[in-house]
Amino acid sequence: MHAEIIDPTAEAVPADWEIFRKQEGLIAAWQARALTAIAWCSTRPVYLGVVRQGGEVVGLFTGSVGGPPRLRRGYAEPGSMPPVGWFDCHLPVGFTGGFAFAADLPKADRAEATAAFEKAVRRRLGRRCLGVLYRQVTAETLPAFDRRFRPRITTAPNTLLRNRWADLDGYFADLPRDRRRRLRRVHAEASERTRVLYGVGDIDAERASALACATVRKHSPYAPPLPVRYFEALCGEEGVRYFGHLDGDRLLSFDLTFDDGRRLVTTVNGSLDVRDGGRRDLYFDLYLREIDYMISHGRTGCEFGKGMAELKQRFGCELVPQSLVIAAW
Repeated sequence: MHAEIIDPTAEAVPADWEIFRKQEGLIAAWQARALTAIAWCSTRPVYLGVVRQGGEVVGLFTGSVGGPPRLRRGYAEPGSMPPVGWFDCHLPVGFTGGFAFAADLPKADRAEATAAFEKAVRRRLGRRCLGVLYRQVTAETLPAFDRRFRPRITTAPNTLLRNRWADLDGYFADLPRDRRRRLRRVHAEASERTRVLYGVGDIDAERASALACATVRKHSPYAPPLPVRYFEALCGEEGVRYFGHLDGDRLLSFDLTFDDGRRLVTTVNGSLDVRDGGRRDLYFDLYLREIDYMISHGRTGCEFGKGMAELKQRFGCELVPQSLVIAAW
């Protein structure tokens, strides 16, 4: 097997990246245009990796190179590399691992594809790269990365709601009475007081970018923006689903969710602060809209991502253990 490493800010992403993504049914967050848009606004250099066997793509990788804190803040320049650092293998947006293999690729060959990728990273980034950090590794994906002398660290779990209902009323019926009453009220008030976006395929890219940026910077003032071009790249893409609320044409809240035909995967969230004209509890109603979509479209489940695990468990989510695998060289 042979791997190729690409800097999407300086090099064209090979056409077979998109061919493989669509053939394997990867979520639209793997789209080359979307990843390129993120790379241009990242504070870390972003790279893509393509692994081929006999000329056919068998695996994709993506991530960014992290190093010591920089004295000057700003976007990473094309081809830049910190004095020393690690290749942080993760999908830049959301809580998905930065690796994907052909569905019919045997476990032993997945380990070989990983080895080819690591060899290409060493060749491309040189001695200043200390190794690869594989994030969001589950028990199912671990064999591709597990080797002797590779530390494995337990990280925050993902959250997953498994679908076991015929309709939203059935979901509500399974909740404790007080929680059921409150969430029904939240759901009804959102329908009465806002215009609801329900599983639509596009959104106003400028408004979504601004709202996502304002939301994340409440907690991290120096977080890089999610650029307008990211949302533009995804608009109309198969499997992109937006849920949200509007007051007239004003965007109050939204979730960017990906539907791969089997399950939903939630990623980016934005919500207008109440002091700026937002509405209370719309965040909870976004969950309910996504759960309703999951049920009505017969998806097996919905991944709600990391963080706020206790809150998500109140909605019925279970915790999915995940690990960080350190591949040092």
